[in-house]
Amino acid sequence: MQYDKNRFKIWAVPHPFVLHWILNPGAIFIELILGHRIPKVLLIDKESDKPMLERAFIPCPRCEILHDVRLWGRGNAFGHWFGYVCPNCHQIIPCLWNIFSLAILAFTFPLWYFPARFFRDRWLDKEQERLANVLARPLIQATSINWLFRGVFYWGGFMWLMLGVLPEIWKVLKGGEWDLITMFVTLPIWLAGGLLWGLIMRFVMNRKV
Repeated sequence: MQYDKNRFKIWAVPHPFVLHWILNPGAIFIELILGHRIPKVLLIDKESDKPMLERAFIPCPRCEILHDVRLWGRGNAFGHWFGYVCPNCHQIIPCLWNIFSLAILAFTFPLWYFPARFFRDRWLDKEQERLANVLARPLIQATSINWLFRGVFYWGGFMWLMLGVLPEIWKVLKGGEWDLITMFVTLPIWLAGGLLWGLIMRFVMNRKV
């Protein structure tokens, strides 16, 4: 599928955002457990004067329809383990895989292969239901998203839980002792990092040029 480079910015390998998703170990939980995915190709309309979130499109390589990225936003952001389903042709839109997620999938292949094959068709039906519900209501506006709240409590809190709390729990389970000082000292650090993430996302997603 060819894209008009004069009209669109193309986010695909080797775009920094794409590489960050592929190489970041933090994507493991988001991909494998939550089922949040990133499409292999994202198009940003350079001719529109809307905020970036409202001029980003995911192309379907089968039917070549461009879909608003907000279809897979709030209320429909998770549970897409097999990829995104095109609302037009109902085929799966290819998504990226984090390299660490792929390593885990390769190692645990016997555990998930047959259940995945069994539930795949049911999952496709459910995805189409979810898309129908999203299409039946107005899409979210970029200015209505509180990026600072998401950054501090979702991103910062999640990273603290994964890298500050869970390692301590694992250490205790192996017979070690809690390091409560380190665990709670890292909390404001991660919350500050989440605030920075929220500021960056608010700037990027609301900018119009």
